[in-house]
Amino acid sequence: MQNRSMSQSLMIQGLIGLVVLVAFAFKGLWASALYGLFIGLVNVVLLGWTFQKANQRAAENPKSGILILYLSAVIRFVLLAVLFVLGLSLLKLDPMAVVLTFVLMQAGQMFNLKGKRRLTD
Repeated sequence: MQNRSMSQSLMIQGLIGLVVLVAFAFKGLWASALYGLFIGLVNVVLLGWTFQKANQRAAENPKSGILILYLSAVIRFVLLAVLFVLGLSLLKLDPMAVVLTFVLMQAGQMFNLKGKRRLTD
């Protein structure tokens, strides 16, 4: 069930990212939107992987599963901050295209949560 949910989430967010990428490509900002898509995919893959690890650990010890989720949040926050800084300052990408692509992809996660009572379902 978890793998199906992960692949569905990747599909929905990837599709949203591609639509936004095409829209920004018409304005000549395809590289910036592609980088936003990359950051979004990194985030969703890491999130899915850590939920899988947390569920495995929670079967043995619920506290260790929670710890994995907390550490994952911190690691993803730092990683995303570093990726945004690299893209916006070093690569000089357009901030609007990078951030908007990322944000719209993350909003796609709401479709994945439809019908769930808990985030880990």
